[in-house]
Amino acid sequence: MMKTSVFILTLFAVAAISGCKPAASEAELLFADYPETGLCEKSDASTLHLSGPIDNAMKACALSGLTADIDTVIVTSRGGEVFAGRAIGYKIGEQSRHLIVEKMCLSSCGNYFVPAAAKVTLRPGSVIGLHGTPDPHMLSNEDMESHMASMVENGDTASEGVARILKRKSERREKQLAEEARFAAHFNVPKGWRHYREAGDTDDGWRRHFTAGSDTGVTPNKFMIVEGPMLESCLPHVKHEDYQSQLEETVFDNMYYWDSLTERMGAYRSFGLACDDQPQPQ
Repeated sequence: MMKTSVFILTLFAVAAISGCKPAASEAELLFADYPETGLCEKSDASTLHLSGPIDNAMKACALSGLTADIDTVIVTSRGGEVFAGRAIGYKIGEQSRHLIVEKMCLSSCGNYFVPAAAKVTLRPGSVIGLHGTPDPHMLSNEDMESHMASMVENGDTASEGVARILKRKSERREKQLAEEARFAAHFNVPKGWRHYREAGDTDDGWRRHFTAGSDTGVTPNKFMIVEGPMLESCLPHVKHEDYQSQLEETVFDNMYYWDSLTERMGAYRSFGLACDDQPQPQ
């Protein structure tokens, strides 16, 4: 009985030392202590740390804090407002800056901060996650618009109000798409990185913007975790060191951690996905 107890305790000790179970708690830390509004603060004379949701608060702080002496930006963000993300992205890209991802850079952070950086580094256990920028597919609601348009055609009593709504909606959509196009042109962001789809596309219409066959094994969920081939092919102007090895060693090879990311945020791998300058027909 004594030997059996000692053996069991030894197994628990080995498991703890090897990092099997604590890895799950690492994933909990990814989502813990997340601020309600965006924050920024200087870590030192040349480093600005952005954390939390990308919102007006982060935008105001970043636009004033990203002075000429700031050459490094550390970011921890699940994403947020596109207008704030674009504004901060433009500011980051005003000069050569090193973006360090601590824990996560998701959604608007990946869409706008990463392409604007001169260099990107992942800290251990950190990820860049994308799920698309505003595009004609995302901004369209064809069924609702068709119904509203038919109300106007049929002389519905509220047709004047509906017509104004349709006009404003169309104007906002066109403005949003134009702003996205300007940002993409400014930083040479290809449609693949943006997961771009036309209004009539299926949800995975973005695949046409990648080299044929490079999407083998890619099974979409909520957040695509950007791997080396995608970063290098989509954003060749963004330098990096040990990017893929950091992902492999501290994220993908850490079974409990990766499983937790998959469950908690719908993470999925980009594998060998590579942007194609000449889009393939859908």
